[in-house]
Amino acid sequence: MNKSNVRLELERGCGFEQQRRFKLAHDSYLIAAKAGSIEAQVNLANLYDEGKGCKRDITAAIHWYKRAVKSGSAEAAYNLGVHYQRRGVARWAGHWFKRAAELGDGDAKKELRRLIKRSK
Repeated sequence: MNKSNVRLELERGCGFEQQRRFKLAHDSYLIAAKAGSIEAQVNLANLYDEGKGCKRDITAAIHWYKRAVKSGSAEAAYNLGVHYQRRGVARWAGHWFKRAAELGDGDAKKELRRLIKRSK
């Protein structure tokens, strides 16, 4: 699939998601995510994390977030930080917030400072 088609599939997914047609959004994001779209990978992970358009699947969400992080997504790293923070796993939350901060996410820097402050 060429970059233009991947982008079109991503945009289709975004349109479906705006229409609250989450199953169709999931299917479009999955196609684009498998073809390497970082944005589609994050969007797909969000759907898995929230159980929209698919069964809630934390393992799949983490898989797609990590795949996006490997391609340089600060948003995906931040979302992983939030995931672990919500589950009370400060060590992993800190790891992912630090990674997101390294990738330039300002909110991750704030969360990392909060985690450090709480651990003292």
